[in-house]
Amino acid sequence: MGVDNYIYFVFDKEPEEVEGFLKREFEVEVREGEWDDPRMDYLREKGLLGDDFQLVVSGELLFDPPLRTTEWGVIINADFYVYTVKGYTILEIHPVSRSRWWFVLSSEVIRLLKQFMKGEPLLICGYRDDTDLTKLGFEYNMSYLFINWLPEAIKTGKLETLPSALTAVRKELLDLEDGLYELIERPGREEKEYVLVKSFGDYRILVAVEEIDLTDEECYRDLLEDKAWFSLKLVGLPFKRIGRRIEDEFLLKRAEEFFKAQVGEDGC
Repeated sequence: MGVDNYIYFVFDKEPEEVEGFLKREFEVEVREGEWDDPRMDYLREKGLLGDDFQLVVSGELLFDPPLRTTEWGVIINADFYVYTVKGYTILEIHPVSRSRWWFVLSSEVIRLLKQFMKGEPLLICGYRDDTDLTKLGFEYNMSYLFINWLPEAIKTGKLETLPSALTAVRKELLDLEDGLYELIERPGREEKEYVLVKSFGDYRILVAVEEIDLTDEECYRDLLEDKAWFSLKLVGLPFKRIGRRIEDEFLLKRAEEFFKAQVGEDGC
């Protein structure tokens, strides 16, 4: 069947404003007609989704220029869905085709994020549907519950849990300076992991990286040479809490070098 990859943008705007932004920035085709999913009704019956959780518009957008990959051609389009959730508007895009997303160049991922940042989302993160959400504490393994959780991630005014291994958040919603921080492990996980926080205009980019990738020479070379690492990070869910700042200069230097190698000289 393959794995589907999704990118989410959380806005404190009306859905009509988000749709207008899409139409200004992309060539967009809106799908007409009613749209219903029995899974959404089921979760409402269970009390896990409120009546304000609604899909209000869907369609297709074209990337111009297309997203370049390392070896699998380009990605020219994505399906999109606009939801209203707990007073926020959440945009979901699903790049097509699924088999090419993990090969999108990291510099192209950053270019895509920059383009969507023009619409001033509060939070940008991702998800892939081979993730078992029940292992992250959700009652059912349904992406609607993850979407429904996203407003909670920012409502407190401070992002505490890293939703995806590459996340962008408005600076005012992140009470952290640039630097390297620990990620607090989930039960049953042993790999030590960090998150690099980097300023990016009005945003901060957070990138998770495992300790072994920074300390093992072979792993570190692979990290620098793989120019499509961010496409994988954007849809990977660590779902870990951000902890204390790491003062280790060696680890920080390597994390900075990794970030620069991915985004290129003018990525930020």
